[in-house]
Amino acid sequence: MPAMDAATLRRMGALAGARCPICRKSAGPRPENPVFPFCSPQCKLVDLGRWLDGGYRVPGPPVSSTGDAETLESKGRTDGLDGNIQEEDE
Repeated sequence: MPAMDAATLRRMGALAGARCPICRKSAGPRPENPVFPFCSPQCKLVDLGRWLDGGYRVPGPPVSSTGDAETLESKGRTDGLDGNIQEEDE
């Protein structure tokens, strides 16, 4: 990975005073810290676990998965097992 200049690091918010969002310890900038903005791989995994468990949520109206399926069916499309949207043959 190429070295970054000070202006690039400032734009990224990767200053030496950056804090880990999990434990609030100091998190060094990316060239010295490959898990930035976290201070350690453990904090990075804690954050991933919170996303996977649904601990972080984006605000907005609830979404109905059955309504989405009905919309796709009315357009003649279904989800394949691989998650790709496919056109149905008629």
